[in-house]
Amino acid sequence: MSNKKEPVKIKAKKLKILKKNNNAITDSDVLYVSELIKLIKGDSLSKLDCIADKSIQLICIDPPYNIGKDTWDTIDNYNDFMIEIIKKLETKLKDNGSFFMFHNNMETISELMVSIKKNTKFIFKQMIVWNKRFEGSKKKGFMDGFVVKKEMHNFNKMVEYILFYTFENSYKLKEARKRLKINQITISQEIKSRTGGITGWYSNLETGKNMPTRDTIKPIEKHLNLKYEDIVPKFNNMRTDHSVWNYDMAKRCKIHITPKPIDLLKNIIYHTTDEGDTVLDCFAGSGTIGYASLETKRKCILIEKEEKYCEYIKQKLIGEK
Repeated sequence: MSNKKEPVKIKAKKLKILKKNNNAITDSDVLYVSELIKLIKGDSLSKLDCIADKSIQLICIDPPYNIGKDTWDTIDNYNDFMIEIIKKLETKLKDNGSFFMFHNNMETISELMVSIKKNTKFIFKQMIVWNKRFEGSKKKGFMDGFVVKKEMHNFNKMVEYILFYTFENSYKLKEARKRLKINQITISQEIKSRTGGITGWYSNLETGKNMPTRDTIKPIEKHLNLKYEDIVPKFNNMRTDHSVWNYDMAKRCKIHITPKPIDLLKNIIYHTTDEGDTVLDCFAGSGTIGYASLETKRKCILIEKEEKYCEYIKQKLIGEK
């Protein structure tokens, strides 16, 4: 008798991620469904239509870099291709969600950042540098071999970059206050200075200069019925990281040439989600973000168009070697 764990078979129409009356997905597109993981086969742009708007807490993508690493890594009109997908991803993310994107070409990154600023409401937070050569690294000896190469006339790049974006939600304060016809002073009076005077604490929130704290949100809940989660992007400060992260390269994958380290992905997940939240990757590749989500007790939606990668993810999820 086989001890293999079989995937749960359910029809696509039962998936909670689906919009009503949506034809973007069929039964055959859903390759694997469990309590935490959903694997969907197909093109990112079309399959994203099956996901409900504002339903995702973390979007973390590792798209093609357009540097010719493989057949899937050469894309015409690359910037337009990426912005079209990012604009659709924008609609799927919760207002307090986070968006992370891997890349390694700085000129391409700069073009993408300009387009993201022009075409979306995403607010740039940080560029994280993934450093692959560092003291204590298991790969340092291997990486040292590249540093000593001569005739490069340049510094050897042993990093990749991760762009981090969220939304700016301070506009909700003014909208709610105007709708409810409440004066700024009325809210400002809830928290006075040590001498009993009125300060600009609330106006600084409404203009986006500051974000609410757990204390300053209380009078906002009282007057505007807005909660902390409505305004502030979710971020669990682990007090462990700055903008340069030291992680070894992932172990070689038998089917995909650019897998990401699972511990790095778990770090992103821990910082920006809580248990039970949903993570989305529409360039699933070898599916590492799915495994990271399982290990951290998060839900995950994977979208991948390549048949061989989908089969690899599915077999790994059901325990086949």
